[in-house]
Amino acid sequence: MARGTPPPKIDLLLLVSLFILELSFSVMAKAIYMKGDRPFAAFLSSNPGVFFLLAIAVFLIAGAVLVWQYLANTRAPSRHFRLIVMMNLVTVMLIVVTGEVAMRIVTRSSPEGEKFGSVVLEPKNWETAALRYRQIIEKASGDLSYMVYDDLMGWTVGPKRRSADGLYWSSSEGIRAPREGVSFAKAKGKTEIALVGDSFAFGEEVTYEDTWGSLLEKALGSEFQVLNFGVPGYGVDQAYLRYEKDVRQWKPDVVIFGFISHDVFRTMTVYPFLNFPDWGLPFSKPRLILHEGDLRRMNVPPLAPEAIFSRGSILELPFLQYDIGYKQSDWQKNLYHLSYLARLFVSWHPRWSAKNPDVSDEAMVSVNASILKAFVQSVAQTGAIPLVVYFPGRQELEKPSSSLPRGRRVLQQTGIPYIDPTSCLLEVNPADRSLVHHYSPQGNAAVVKCLLPVVHEALAEVS
Repeated sequence: MARGTPPPKIDLLLLVSLFILELSFSVMAKAIYMKGDRPFAAFLSSNPGVFFLLAIAVFLIAGAVLVWQYLANTRAPSRHFRLIVMMNLVTVMLIVVTGEVAMRIVTRSSPEGEKFGSVVLEPKNWETAALRYRQIIEKASGDLSYMVYDDLMGWTVGPKRRSADGLYWSSSEGIRAPREGVSFAKAKGKTEIALVGDSFAFGEEVTYEDTWGSLLEKALGSEFQVLNFGVPGYGVDQAYLRYEKDVRQWKPDVVIFGFISHDVFRTMTVYPFLNFPDWGLPFSKPRLILHEGDLRRMNVPPLAPEAIFSRGSILELPFLQYDIGYKQSDWQKNLYHLSYLARLFVSWHPRWSAKNPDVSDEAMVSVNASILKAFVQSVAQTGAIPLVVYFPGRQELEKPSSSLPRGRRVLQQTGIPYIDPTSCLLEVNPADRSLVHHYSPQGNAAVVKCLLPVVHEALAEVS
């Protein structure tokens, strides 16, 4: 080995130290980005803060090694130090350029925006989103073949409608029906039971005859009529408002309110397309908040679809601050967004921001609990019997968690007795219990098995 030429191990140590220094700097930058608006002390006790401190330690160690090698190089001058540093810089540049090109190739479009794998890249594009929903409105296919705008709930099942796949029909009153041309007139001598809720109440993915509402009617007998006012996509708030607007006037003897845990989250939204882009629903919805202990309605009447997507910017939409899924930073363009790698860097594990109290977890529980209490009180005022049913989801049935799901947390706070068909659903083979997202015919029959005794008790009170 020539004089002044460092051993290969020293060269490798220098190269590795450079890469470690750059990597630790990247980790520090990402951690600082994730810090967001929180105080520095609170940040240091969080997971990103721990990684930040570890990265600083690694950075200092790698930096010390580099300084030592630099000083050694000044004592015994050689071109190796400069060559290795240049080699490192060229390698890093090649990695960045290759990564940028690869990102642009593999990034794909989705209803949420451009995605890399499962990560939606910031910023989201309002013009693209608005165009997509205007096209959905013009086609009026899918769910829009049987759902229409409503000036209180945001949307509802339209009267005399048929779904595009021919699975769902609605009556002249906008109630789910077994076939075309049905009108649910007030049946003389029949005891009426009304159902309100979301797609699980509506009975998505199965025929009318296989819904738990229809099966309940058959189990009760010909002197009973069950009216299905369920609407796909509803939150707890919309189901309650549907009762107030459309069900109460029917003066049913029993009203069954069915919901899933996800409905609790939906209550905290104003623009569902921000939270559930795969749904393809172009509607907005009302937002109920608690003000001095009372429920107050916001965004009533909700913006019609055409009014939403004719806006030039998402910032022109009202009540965005009350939507749990809206973050202004998701839509703000910055110079660094010219790089797809930079977009992935800021989108993967986003920055922390202080949550608006109106969309906090505490608000979610208290608002939904207040709505359920208001529903029970409103039904009772008419002399009818209110019943609340909690539908467990596939995850709850197959992989129960030690933590309480949102829906059960809400019910726990209300103290309202409720029907839980979990035991009956667990009797059904898991492969036969559900379809894609909702209960199968066997699952719906299991719901009725647990529900029927409670309904009989309620009917005994009104007879």
